[in-house]
Amino acid sequence: MRILLMISIISLSVIALSFVAKTNAGLPHIPEDSLAEDRLKYMNQVLESIKGKEGWKADSVFKNLKVITGKITAKHFLLMMNYGWSTELGVSCSYCHDVRNWESDSIEAKNIARGMWNMRQQINGEILPKITGKDYWTNPKVTCITCHRKKPKPDAP
Repeated sequence: MRILLMISIISLSVIALSFVAKTNAGLPHIPEDSLAEDRLKYMNQVLESIKGKEGWKADSVFKNLKVITGKITAKHFLLMMNYGWSTELGVSCSYCHDVRNWESDSIEAKNIARGMWNMRQQINGEILPKITGKDYWTNPKVTCITCHRKKPKPDAP
């Protein structure tokens, strides 16, 4: 009985460890794509530049945030940018940002991304609940990958 228990514990530990693999900076392992290294480089540069402020609200750390405000921390915001939007669009930071001047609005894709965020919030917060009668926080929702499928511009229907 003890042997069976030990084998079960070891098996579960191996399975759990495979899901909890860590990357640098103590971040969870995310399957890589061809731009993952580039994005991680920029994210780590920004994390270094805000050292000590990672837990502060993002809009108190970063300049020119227009749609992401409130409770999200600076580190959470960077994780959303890197492992969420960039990965789901199949792009790196420079697709939307001037990486020498992050707050700049000189690249049109940055303003389009803001509009897309607002559209996503409206679909998930207002439209889907009217259709399904369900709270989208606990049910399937629209994200960037829903349409983009790791491409900066979605395929035409």
